[in-house]
Amino acid sequence: MSRLPVCPTASRSGFPAPIAFRPDAAPPHRVGRRGFTLVELLVVIAIIGILVGLLLPAVQAAREAARSMQCSNNLKQIGLALHNYASAYNEAFPNNGYPWPNGYPNDYSPHAKLLPFIEQAQLQDLIDFDIYMGHPAFQDLPERLHDAAGTRIPTYECPSDVGAELHALDLPSGASIQIAGTSYAMNQGSGTDGVFHPGNGVKSDGLCWVGAKVKFRDILDGTSHTIVFAETTIGLGIGIATPTPKMDVRGYRASPTSLDQTVIDAVETGDYSVVEPFVTQWTGNRNHYWLRGSVPNGPVMNGFLTPNSNIPDLHYGSSKVTGPRSYHTGFAQVLMADGSVRNVTDSVDRELWHASWTRMGREVKTISSL
Repeated sequence: MSRLPVCPTASRSGFPAPIAFRPDAAPPHRVGRRGFTLVELLVVIAIIGILVGLLLPAVQAAREAARSMQCSNNLKQIGLALHNYASAYNEAFPNNGYPWPNGYPNDYSPHAKLLPFIEQAQLQDLIDFDIYMGHPAFQDLPERLHDAAGTRIPTYECPSDVGAELHALDLPSGASIQIAGTSYAMNQGSGTDGVFHPGNGVKSDGLCWVGAKVKFRDILDGTSHTIVFAETTIGLGIGIATPTPKMDVRGYRASPTSLDQTVIDAVETGDYSVVEPFVTQWTGNRNHYWLRGSVPNGPVMNGFLTPNSNIPDLHYGSSKVTGPRSYHTGFAQVLMADGSVRNVTDSVDRELWHASWTRMGREVKTISSL
């Protein structure tokens, strides 16, 4: 019987025996992995760049929407505090302090009075309302009030407001302290009655001035038709001693030669080129001082200018021509006396706007009619 040939690599068990590696033998052939070419890499990078470019505006819009909602919530909290304050004080609104014999008014702001009702009672404990604060141009703020003045309050700051931080206040003595501001101001009036000073004790057609005793019953136009607080921006803190160039009206106010009828008539044109000849300099301390209401950098305002007006806020001494401003695109938010919050566009009708700042103007239409 013939025998079958045996494979030299076969083992006795019938399975192939392992092939011994020889150093001089050629390595087995392997299929190499193919990498990206430079063109493919550039295409991928370009696609990622396009996607990021499309995504970033959406992210920014979402963030701004969230900030706007938080701003609205802040105003709602202020509105709730206002109603609780009125319940505690015989339906009265907080005013702008009280007159001082032969001196600047003791202008504790309405914001200072609302503190216990926004869960800031411990901060109000630092404020002795019997302390005379003095004339801001000639007397230092009493030291006992420094801690309160330098405390930031989240409810009083819009998250979109880039000026929301502590700012330096130079005192008449030459000393400097840190003070905190607010993005919201209380309604002094429409300004159409010619009352632009919130601290000289002259009654206006609004809700808040020195010595005011306005109550809910006095709002004959209806609480849903009357603005009580409005957004405004905190100044950026750097003064400009020349009238030109025109500064960002959200961060700066303009100082005119006066606030006489000639200047007011120029403001009513809505054309800054008509107003510009009256401007002497710019100040960046708008709304820096939540503790005091009548001082030029205090949080009491009139609504003479429409929201985000091209005309800057004007101040001459403690008299001011103002309007709401915000870093939201195309609108500013206001709190109505009934506690509701409304977005008011920059293009709001001027007459409707002014009607919304009066407590008893008997106007038929206001921003609530829109």
